[in-house]
Amino acid sequence: MNKRLTGGVSLGANYQYSHSIDDASGTVQNWQNILGEEGNSSFDVRHKVSGTYLYELPFGQDKKWVTSGAGAHILEGFSISGSFTFATGTQLTPYYPAAASDISRGVAGILRPDHVPGISPTAGGGTKNDWFNVAAFTQPTPDAFGNAFGNVSRNSITGPGIVQNNMSLAKTMQLGDTRSMEIRATANNVFNTVQYSGVGTSLTSPPQAR
Repeated sequence: MNKRLTGGVSLGANYQYSHSIDDASGTVQNWQNILGEEGNSSFDVRHKVSGTYLYELPFGQDKKWVTSGAGAHILEGFSISGSFTFATGTQLTPYYPAAASDISRGVAGILRPDHVPGISPTAGGGTKNDWFNVAAFTQPTPDAFGNAFGNVSRNSITGPGIVQNNMSLAKTMQLGDTRSMEIRATANNVFNTVQYSGVGTSLTSPPQAR
């Protein structure tokens, strides 16, 4: 969506939906069962909204307010612009660290858990110190060969998303008919929103965002 500059305001925004599934963008639980690795890709970002905006302040000659005098010269030419991004997080896998005996059987260092029926992985979650509900998972039961591979899908938990706003304040001054000078101040992540890089997903420790 794009709105051309009208009345000193322009806006551009884009929404993106994507969904990627594979069996290879992560650590394999059991290399002898690649079909069991099918799940969300580790780079899967389901929803993303991004865009830009510009607002020319309505002060100065040919504007709505303060059209003449010293005030017009001081206030004219100011504009506020910026960009924004809102996106859901990438996908994460809850796991138990594999024991030495598991690794000796060819396990690649992690074991996924079993899902506890009737308990939501997201219930009570979504906070920095408890991103997901660890009570929704349990240690898998070993089979007749001593293997304990869980039934939880790879990359089944959505990690922290992105909320970012960058903003600029600028003043443009005309220097004759063909030249101008612009003074600009820019702030990235202007609202100082915390951006988490990931979540600890080992079920032997709290699932904290970091």
